[in-house]
Amino acid sequence: MNLNEKHLTVIGAGNIGRILLERLRAAGIPADHLVICDSDPERAGAMVEKHAVLTVSLNDEAACAADVLLIATSPKAVSEVLGALSARLHPGQVVISFAAAVPLSRIEALLPPGVAVVRVMPNAPSLVGQGMNPVAYGSAASPEARKLVEAILTTLGETVVVQDDQMNWCVGLTGAAMRSLLPSLEGMTRAGVEAGFTEPESRRMAAQVMLGTAALALKADLTFEQIKALTPMETLDEAALAQLFYDAVRAAQEKIVSAQRKLWPEPTG
Repeated sequence: MNLNEKHLTVIGAGNIGRILLERLRAAGIPADHLVICDSDPERAGAMVEKHAVLTVSLNDEAACAADVLLIATSPKAVSEVLGALSARLHPGQVVISFAAAVPLSRIEALLPPGVAVVRVMPNAPSLVGQGMNPVAYGSAASPEARKLVEAILTTLGETVVVQDDQMNWCVGLTGAAMRSLLPSLEGMTRAGVEAGFTEPESRRMAAQVMLGTAALALKADLTFEQIKALTPMETLDEAALAQLFYDAVRAAQEKIVSAQRKLWPEPTG
């Protein structure tokens, strides 16, 4: 799939929108094939200045002329945004939502039949092309649409296909997981500084150990216990830490389920 031949509209110039534009431009997609929409002219203008892309309003026809529309707004704004676009979209286009707490069924209900709807859980390491972005496909996503989505997600890092009802778990497993991991890097970096290393040296050592450990878990045909046995010294209560991370994933899932219920309350009566 040659992304350079496609036109894409990014709606939302917040953190996710900025990451998307950064990676798409790094992948070689021409600036004149990219459009950014944001209600804040200053944020949109910053993207124009940095990437030389076109900025338009949601009411502009150019916003809907793309092969792919990437929704990078807050969950609360999704209904309003799709409502503004819906009448001008057509079968064959692809809409990718990066908004947490918005199920595929809700997005599909807001769009014309035949528009391929896709849901992705974004991940901040995508900024450097090392993200893990789970994806769920709607019923209208053809094999061709899936190939196009895969090509886009490849610019961000890795991906895995999941069911839509698993996506809320992915908040703690991938989307927000960086916040669970960073404190360990901070603590190790602080210890390195206390040992007399510079902050950059300490940070590099800590980060490379985490990177190497992740690579070992991915590439070596070893259980977690066998990997632990490669370094006999136990430096902390591993069972307690494992439970802490497990609880963090469950808590994130519960938070997003609660947010989803507030956004999309079940009908009564």
